[in-house]
Amino acid sequence: MRHELVKTDVKGDLMIPVTPRGFKDILPEEARWRESITIGVQKVLSSWGYAPIETPTLEVLEVLEQGGQLTKTPFRLFDADGTLLVLRPDVTLPIARKVASRLENITKPLRFRYVQSVFREEESLRAQSREFTQIGVESIGLSGAAADAEVILLLVEALKACGLKEFTVAFCTVGVLRDLLDACLREGSVDDSWRSTVLAACHENNLVAVKRLANDARVEARYATALRGLLEVRGGRGAIEACRQLVEPLGCVDGLDVLAQTYDIIDQLGASDHVTVDFSVMSAFDYYTGLVFEAYAPGLGVPLGSGGRYDRMLESYGASAPAAGFAFGLERVMHALLEQEVDVDAIAGSSGIDEVILDKADPIAAFRRAAELRCQGKPAVLATAREEC
Repeated sequence: MRHELVKTDVKGDLMIPVTPRGFKDILPEEARWRESITIGVQKVLSSWGYAPIETPTLEVLEVLEQGGQLTKTPFRLFDADGTLLVLRPDVTLPIARKVASRLENITKPLRFRYVQSVFREEESLRAQSREFTQIGVESIGLSGAAADAEVILLLVEALKACGLKEFTVAFCTVGVLRDLLDACLREGSVDDSWRSTVLAACHENNLVAVKRLANDARVEARYATALRGLLEVRGGRGAIEACRQLVEPLGCVDGLDVLAQTYDIIDQLGASDHVTVDFSVMSAFDYYTGLVFEAYAPGLGVPLGSGGRYDRMLESYGASAPAAGFAFGLERVMHALLEQEVDVDAIAGSSGIDEVILDKADPIAAFRRAAELRCQGKPAVLATAREEC
């Protein structure tokens, strides 16, 4: 969208009323659709015992960075006190900050759900949105396979509630990769810089870069082989055992037992059709400690959402509790629904509104008739007789 001035003969230069790049107005039809999806998902999340929570739009940058690396460039601004603030680029970090500072002594576990906007700066040439709506949950105080299975199963139910028919939740554990990289460091042949570069390549799912780094002459052959093969392991329950065979001789099996138990729970509950094991799934956030997962839909080149376990994040804020959660983008789900040619009107519900003609001589009757319709669950609006318009 171009930002320019319009020349007029009457009022001189007049600026076109536009929104900032990457932001947009949402008109009633789309807003109704968004609202319908959101309400449906909120009902599912609430039925699992997740309570609503909200965080401030602005956060102190230093405080967020205390909890974990901000991988997306946030909007930054100084307030009148000279404090460097950011528009929240993520919701997990603010919730962790809130739990540690205000809810530390509350009996765990805590289960929270949210629908909030997040803001991320993008280069002007990329023409991407800079405001997104995230729907997500955080489960704090629970650990183990059952807790991991809960967040994955909940994500599956939430995406179904959106109206999606085709999607996959791919999951694995970051423990194996971190074990491998730590083992390489202990050998003393590589340094922290190499490790960070490998992690960055994994986060970007850049298998070519990972293989190149694994082929570094400083990396012992057995570790290089495992690192090259790890990110190509994917499939069903057997993928976990394939991974075990690859890394067990090196003693790098962190998280595999819990991962196998998590898969078994999901499978026995009949949700395995929507999940797959994929060790190339590595989140761009550095705070995940075990389970990580991403949701995909056909025709969409980016994940619908992602999540995982972040057991040590609260320690950064002076508290301690295991935690896991996920978030998905409302706008991405809507795009996926269009790709799957889902009946949007069926999801959003009818926008039809009954009109009740307002008789100026007896307006009370019109109000009462409209109230009767609303009691029946039918939208009703007072309307002026056509001849009086």
